[in-house]
Amino acid sequence: MAIARPTHRRLFAVVDYAYGRLSRRAGAVLADTGVKPAQATALVYLGYHNGCQLSELADGIGCGNAAATGLVDRMEKSGFVTRQKLESDGRGKTVHLTNSGLLKREKVMSRLRSLDEKLSKNFTDQEMETIYKFLHSAADLDVQ
Repeated sequence: MAIARPTHRRLFAVVDYAYGRLSRRAGAVLADTGVKPAQATALVYLGYHNGCQLSELADGIGCGNAAATGLVDRMEKSGFVTRQKLESDGRGKTVHLTNSGLLKREKVMSRLRSLDEKLSKNFTDQEMETIYKFLHSAADLDVQ
């Protein structure tokens, strides 16, 4: 019978722990912007993919369609985004940043840049590439 690894050495547990702590820290860094981390992620994504379909946004920020719909609902109420009907499919919608959303995105990006600098300050460029490679691999993991 194999002896289980200590919890602090189980990869999923460490990643999950780090995600929770990092998300709370991001919330603190973003507190004065009035934007939660999930909204910040969507603002950043939309800055690169403005006018994408809701399903693309969901995939791009790593959540399901229902969660993305709720997120966009809240962001629309805050005046950060608008939805427009997809011309090729009357049921589909695209999500667009408003001027307010673009301004909010700039503020969010500034805060997140400082967080990124703190996160990466003790790592070489090569180590950061390994970290990015690992995180992308984890995000695309097929568990079937």
